[in-house]
Amino acid sequence: MSPPQHLTPLDDAIALARRLGAGLDLPPEDVALPDAVGRTTAADVAAIHALPGFASSAMDGFAVRAADLADATADAPVTLPVDAESRAGVPADRALSAGRAIRIATGAVIPDGADAIVPYEDVAESDAGAGFSAAPRAGAFVRAAGTDLAAGGAIVEAGTRIEPHHLAPLSGAGFTHVSVRRRPRVSVFLTGDEVVRGAGPDAELPPGAVHDVNGVVVPALVRSWGCEVAEAVALPDDRAATVAAIAAATGDLVVVCGGMSMGPHDHVRPALEALGARQDLFRIALQPGKPTWLGALPAGPDRPADVPVIGLPGNPASVFVTAVLLVRAALDAALGRPPALPLRGRLTAPAAALRNRTAARRACVQVYPEGTLAVSVLDGQASHLLGSLGRANALAIVPAGEDQPAGAVVDVVPLDAADGWAHAWGSVHDHPRR
Repeated sequence: MSPPQHLTPLDDAIALARRLGAGLDLPPEDVALPDAVGRTTAADVAAIHALPGFASSAMDGFAVRAADLADATADAPVTLPVDAESRAGVPADRALSAGRAIRIATGAVIPDGADAIVPYEDVAESDAGAGFSAAPRAGAFVRAAGTDLAAGGAIVEAGTRIEPHHLAPLSGAGFTHVSVRRRPRVSVFLTGDEVVRGAGPDAELPPGAVHDVNGVVVPALVRSWGCEVAEAVALPDDRAATVAAIAAATGDLVVVCGGMSMGPHDHVRPALEALGARQDLFRIALQPGKPTWLGALPAGPDRPADVPVIGLPGNPASVFVTAVLLVRAALDAALGRPPALPLRGRLTAPAAALRNRTAARRACVQVYPEGTLAVSVLDGQASHLLGSLGRANALAIVPAGEDQPAGAVVDVVPLDAADGWAHAWGSVHDHPRR
């Protein structure tokens, strides 16, 4: 009997994928703010000046000195002459003198000498001026300078995926461009002579043939993570052609789908060996996805640096799961993004565990009214079955060992960030498990 094969734990595989991605040298580039959504900041962005840069009014009303109105009451109102006006973008042409008031609009500069704003609705105007029937407190309705951002204060940190809400403070602080990491370029290679590409749903495929899945899904995943596809190349089941194609890869990262097993028609691992690739990992303790390979092509005349390679299984569901868990980890690290944090949810029904492998189960997650995540593992979990992916919105991570009862808490990896429950995915900067 042959000795048992070593299987790398999933967490270790994810950590290795991140190390491979972190080794990529992606230079920064400046992009205009409207084009920055989905890009990743290359460095911390700090405010050059305090924001707001001046004290302003929070209300339409009158700028006053609180001391001038200290004795104002409903029974004995105080009337102050109105000297000038401060409008948004047009400050008053004078400072506020003692015993006087200046009309002011919301957002307008607080005149020198004023320390409080009294809203219009609390003022009785007459030919004599503005009548005040209560004493305002100093600082009332005054927006102090620098209360939003101090000069040098952080606006966004390095490794932040820019979303539209980040543009508000960036543009408010005067930035028109931001420095982002260059998008990683991924070379995707697709094996399998049985795969038919571009055929419609009513096409009659040759015996034993299947529609292309990996060639559609993997490039789509790469782009959804804010990266670029350098090329997507279909490899024939031929060793020499596989060697030549991988040797000519132009991407920062190479992803190969299929051809990683031990059969006579699995040519990817022998091709990588022929190219002198370094093998860091082969086989992980994961279902689906055990025959996964991580390593790197060596630097050479056409490669100024080592090029990370992630070899995925061939079955489409296995490819999807390992891409979500490993390829994304490598690309996030390449962009300087922090590890994504799986959410936690409770199983709605028992989930079978494997003795020595983590199970990544396609699942549907719903949110109960109190905010609890309910995790339903779907039928159809075999690596060649695709229907469950059409109903899934997450992967439920079932640890190896004992079966998990209903109500057990498991890690949940969201698949669709547009789901409201999944917004926390990828938003943290530390991960206790990874």
